[in-house]
Amino acid sequence: MDINDFAGSVKSKEDFIVFLQKLQEDLLVNPNEWENVQLDRYLEAMEAFLASSTEKSLVPMDFTPSWSMFAQVMIAASVYE
Repeated sequence: MDINDFAGSVKSKEDFIVFLQKLQEDLLVNPNEWENVQLDRYLEAMEAFLASSTEKSLVPMDFTPSWSMFAQVMIAASVYE
């Protein structure tokens, strides 16, 4: 399962832990696919993504806090400019 697909299927704390492991693996295996590999840039991208995104954005997302939403925001921050 693709990391993006997995992020959407995270439903529990345990799933989120597995997601974090997969996210770390993805960074190690595919660093060239990440826009933000340094923590400060990653956190800045996460903030910018959340600040600029709405439920009506090009890629619609449910912003009701959930394990899946946290995972999807973390995926977005890896590539958000």
